[in-house]
Amino acid sequence: MGYVNDDVCMVEPGLRSVHAGAMPSKSTLYDVAALSGVSARTVSRVVNEESGFGEATRLRVLEAIEKLEYRPNRLARALITRRTGTVGLVVPQMVDPFFAELVDGVQAAAKASGRTTIIAKHDDDLAEFDSILETFSAFAVDGAIVYSPKGERATLFKHAMRGLPTVALGMAISGVNLGSVLWDISRAAELGIEHLVRIGRTKLVMLSHTGAANSLLIPRRETAFRHTLQSAELPFSEDRVVRKDPTIDGGRAAMEAVLAAGTPVDGVFAYNDAMAIGALQALAIAGLRVPEDVTLVGFNDIALCSALVPALTSVRLDRPAIGREAVALLDRMRSTPNHQQPVYVDAELIIRQSA
Repeated sequence: MGYVNDDVCMVEPGLRSVHAGAMPSKSTLYDVAALSGVSARTVSRVVNEESGFGEATRLRVLEAIEKLEYRPNRLARALITRRTGTVGLVVPQMVDPFFAELVDGVQAAAKASGRTTIIAKHDDDLAEFDSILETFSAFAVDGAIVYSPKGERATLFKHAMRGLPTVALGMAISGVNLGSVLWDISRAAELGIEHLVRIGRTKLVMLSHTGAANSLLIPRRETAFRHTLQSAELPFSEDRVVRKDPTIDGGRAAMEAVLAAGTPVDGVFAYNDAMAIGALQALAIAGLRVPEDVTLVGFNDIALCSALVPALTSVRLDRPAIGREAVALLDRMRSTPNHQQPVYVDAELIIRQSA
C-alpha cells in the first residue's frame, strides 16, 4: 500500500543490558506516576499537554518519563482523543518529481503540526485508491490528503461519509468531511503560453499527456493553449498538440514527432517539466538551439529546472504552500466538518534561459 515515514529510534550497544532470550522491560504510565510522586491522571495530563498541574510537577514527570524511557501507547490514547497524530497522503506515483516534492511539502507541514505522514500511491488504479482509504480509516488517521485518480469523486464521498476527513488536491469538491486545496490550472497554463506569445513566438506547439481523455486537469491545459493562441490570432490546429507519456522519454518522443512531421515550431509549451526536459534533448539532437531557434516552457518548476543548460522557464506550483494549506484545512475540518470553503494556491511563472 505504501510506507510509514517515521523517525526510527536506534539503541546503541551497551546502553541497556538484556539477558539472552529476555525482552526489555516496558515502563507504564503507572511506573512514571510512582517515580514522580503524582497520580496517573496527572501523568496523562502532562503527556497530552493538558492543564491542571504546575511547572514543577511537569518537569518532575518529564524527568521520570526520560529516566524510565516511557513511550505513550498511541493507539490507547487514540481511543480517548480520537487522534493518532498521523496524516494519510495518497499520490498517483512518485516517478514525476512534482509528486515527490509534493510529498515533501505535505510531510513538512504535518511534522510542524506534530504528526507523522503515512504515504501511499494508487498508480491511477481506482480499486487500489479505495483500498488505501479503507486502510487509512482502519489505522484511524487524523485525516487524508489525496490526489484522486482520474478525478474520482464517489470514493471520496463514500469514505468521507464514513468519517474520514479528506482534503482533495487540485480538484474542487465539498461536503461533510471534504475540502479542497486548488490551483487555477487554466490560468497557470496561460501564464506560460502567454509568455511565449509575449516574447514574439508565433508557431507554438504543446506537448501534452496521453491521459487527456481521462483527467479533469489535463484538458484544461490544452483548452488554455487553444484559447490563448486563438485570442492572439495565432495559427492553431489539432496537430499542434502532441500527446505522449508525461515523462522525459515521452517528451523526447513528442518533440521528435513534431519535428518529423515538419510542423513549423518556434515555441513549445510542455505539460510538465519532465516532458520539457525530453523536448530539450530532442531539440539538441536535431541541432536546434534553445532559446535561439525554439523557446521552451515547462510546468511545475521542479528543482531540476534551474540546473539544466539552458535553465528551464516553468510555471511554479508552490508545493510547500499546498502542503501547509492542506494540513491546516484538515485541522479546521476536524472541528467544523461541514462544507469548508476551498483554499486556492497561486501559480507563478519563473523565467529562466529557455524562454
